Amino acid sequence: MEPLYKKTTLPDGVRIITETIPTVRSVSIGFWVDTGSRDEPVGLEGASHFIEHMVFKGTATRSPYDIVSHIESVGGILNAFTTRENTCFLAKVIDLHLPRAVDVLTDLVFNARFDEADIAKEKKIVIDEINEVKDTPSDLVHDIFAESIFGKHALGKPILGTAKSVKAFSRDSILEFRDNNYRRDRMLVAASGNLNHNELVEMVAKALPSAKNGAPPVKPRTTPEVFPGLYVKAQKTTQAHICIGAPAVQFDHPLRGAAMLLNAIIGGSMSSKLFQRIREDLGMAYTVFSYLDFFIDASIIGVYLSTDKKYTGPVILNVFGELEKIAQNGLTIEDLESAKEQLKGSLVIGLENTSHRMNRIAKHELLVNRYISVDESIAEIDKVTGEEVKGLAEDIFKPDNYTITVLGPITKTEIKKSINP
Repeated sequence: MEPLYKKTTLPDGVRIITETIPTVRSVSIGFWVDTGSRDEPVGLEGASHFIEHMVFKGTATRSPYDIVSHIESVGGILNAFTTRENTCFLAKVIDLHLPRAVDVLTDLVFNARFDEADIAKEKKIVIDEINEVKDTPSDLVHDIFAESIFGKHALGKPILGTAKSVKAFSRDSILEFRDNNYRRDRMLVAASGNLNHNELVEMVAKALPSAKNGAPPVKPRTTPEVFPGLYVKAQKTTQAHICIGAPAVQFDHPLRGAAMLLNAIIGGSMSSKLFQRIREDLGMAYTVFSYLDFFIDASIIGVYLSTDKKYTGPVILNVFGELEKIAQNGLTIEDLESAKEQLKGSLVIGLENTSHRMNRIAKHELLVNRYISVDESIAEIDKVTGEEVKGLAEDIFKPDNYTITVLGPITKTEIKKSINP
């Protein structure tokens, strides 16, 4: 049975979207703000993520312990995350405690204290988090890749910011950024589970404080340019960590389904082309996978893997080879049908989790401003043809399109020699 989807926009601009699933006993709810690291001005890199941390440090009526215990004491889960385009504060509770979740989340988003002492302490914690990424090359390479492919554009900034930018935060600058960006017309409440839409609308409307006026207009987002090429950061690591990516189609493009299938085929599972070739046949890498990142005005299809230094050049060439095979030869009927079933199965299994469903409907609303049902998604996958996948691969997988980022104990000159002996 297709869940019952509803949407209401409050007079102040806050959107409330829900998927009612009467066969479960949980509800996942997220307060989304359409603001992320790409919206931060120079000098405030990492502000969105820092605000995500700070709201848990206490509100006018709750201590940090009170915030988490109010949800965890009833078996719920409270969390938050920041992306390049959004910030989300979320809770998962049994349906009986949805009013409690709404109360806590509203308190976090609108009533956080931002005490000077807490700000000073949290700066140290966030800098520790930044340093932890630096000590984790499999994470760090993705930040370097974003900077490589997007250059100086805001999408190329690390979500956490830098130690320098975080140290420079002041209470006034953080609050000014929050007040300018945490606007009602950029807020979305998404919920999925055993709930009544009208009751949730009433809860949220009642919990929201009066809207403040006078914030300046939000600066429009600028469309990123991409920069192909080879980018190498030499670092003493035991392996070379590699990201290879190219621009793909945007989320609202008619070939979105073909892009999702292409990603599944090249590196979405252990049966994928790259996993079978790079790991199973050649034994050149333990970890190898592909991914598809969608933004409001761009998307990237990418490959990540880690390998021994001596295999850096050969493994890059083998990735190119597998991608070019699809572009030149297309897919067999068996490969295409298998990928479709895999993608549909992954979609349906994921939708058994209310948190996954809540994220899904929120992302669709933020990216295309509409609901995409499960049936529509499955139909979109089913209608993709082999010719569409091949044509998309031809457009994307061209030598001049690739951005290649390597982090490890190797130089750019060494890589170039191994690629072009």
